[in-house]
Amino acid sequence: MKSINIALLRSFHYVALQGSFSRAARVMNVTQPTLSQQVKLLEETYGVRLLERTGRGAQPTTLGKALFEVTHRLFEVEQEAAELLTGAKRLTSGRILIGADGPFHVVPLIRRFQQLHPGPEVVLSLGNSTAMLADLLSTKLDVVLVADLPGDSRLFAVPLRRDPVLAMLPAGHSLARRRALRLQDLGGELLIMRELGSVTRKVVERGFAEADLVPGRVMEIGSREAVREAVAAGMGVGFVSASETMPDPRVALLPVYGVRMDIDEYAVCLRERRNLATVKAFLQVAQDTAKMNQAGLAVL
Repeated sequence: MKSINIALLRSFHYVALQGSFSRAARVMNVTQPTLSQQVKLLEETYGVRLLERTGRGAQPTTLGKALFEVTHRLFEVEQEAAELLTGAKRLTSGRILIGADGPFHVVPLIRRFQQLHPGPEVVLSLGNSTAMLADLLSTKLDVVLVADLPGDSRLFAVPLRRDPVLAMLPAGHSLARRRALRLQDLGGELLIMRELGSVTRKVVERGFAEADLVPGRVMEIGSREAVREAVAAGMGVGFVSASETMPDPRVALLPVYGVRMDIDEYAVCLRERRNLATVKAFLQVAQDTAKMNQAGLAVL
């Protein structure tokens, strides 16, 4: 059987992964014409079409998607072999790409990881849980911290913590002096909600459904900081995870009783990549942190 040119496969793999010849060329540190020629040579060698070129990028054909699954496994094994052979198991070098649905949980973990393992470079991306999981599954990220974990056998998860979702009201609101409130108390209020795909929004909507209530007027705002500012301005009532609160005399934070409204946070990687040195080390930090949270100890 004729051996296949691994360099050509690598060029195809990165274009399929990045969805663009130009982005793949930057990642591989080659020129775009060189990359285009290598992918073209691979297609011509086997008489197939692997990528559909568009004005905005390149997307795998049906055959290309099947090949990408193979190259994904191939280069993951190559990465693991490189770690074994170059001593990256000692974490003196390397790189880990981390994604999170907010900075509050992930920053302390990164700080602890860097204290224990100062060698690897850490790159952090932020977005909602849906986007972070999509990037994890496409191997654009190594580990993500998210609160919306699907039942997917490809994923390996470490439970990190559970936090209640609190109602956030303007400090001068008539309900602000209460110790807690029910969702029924918010009838007629403008609800300031996060964007679709936000776990906080899903938890709040689940709470309304559990209480057999339908949310009234809703304003959608795409960041927790903007939600807080809108509430502080007296525009309506918002919701926030207890772990993501900040001292602010302009707003009052109240627990919600009568329904379950809490968020479980996880550190997640692809199951097949959990033994990579940097990923394994970061997950160990997450596990140790989870134990400290359960014991009521501060994370240094």
